[in-house]
Amino acid sequence: MHEVVKEYGPALIAVIAIIALVALIVTLIGTNGDSVVGKAFSTLINTFFENANAALKN
Repeated sequence: MHEVVKEYGPALIAVIAIIALVALIVTLIGTNGDSVVGKAFSTLINTFFENANAALKN
């Protein structure tokens, strides 16, 4: 076991770090519009298009 950790340790650390980063991103953004970041992004897009349509009407 010591030899496996010695040889593949850095690769295992990288894989664990990538998995943790993906889990953090999924937690923050979520898979639907119910997350905090998802709601903010949706509001941002909707406000942008409302302002763009208002500017075209003037």
